[in-house]
Amino acid sequence: MLFFFDFKLFIMDNKITVTVFCPTCGLSDFNHKEDETYIQCNNCKREYLGGIDELLEYNQQQVDDGTAALGQKLLDDFGKTLESKFRNNKNFKFKR
Repeated sequence: MLFFFDFKLFIMDNKITVTVFCPTCGLSDFNHKEDETYIQCNNCKREYLGGIDELLEYNQQQVDDGTAALGQKLLDDFGKTLESKFRNNKNFKFKR
């Protein structure tokens, strides 16, 4: 049980960083309000009145790729942790 709690804390330490691009000009230079409810591209001046939600919707593939990469990293780290915990146990064998 303690191991699961440690893993839960490990997950919370990971962050996904995704670069979002303007679908009009393809650049990632934006001006925004502090609460991110309004975003404007500094290059083509396109306004996103839906804020960060609208911009993320246009960049859904980048978000999906970032979450998939993080998920795979967490699975790999979890597998390595399990292997290290049961390395000297003759009842457990791991295949990769």
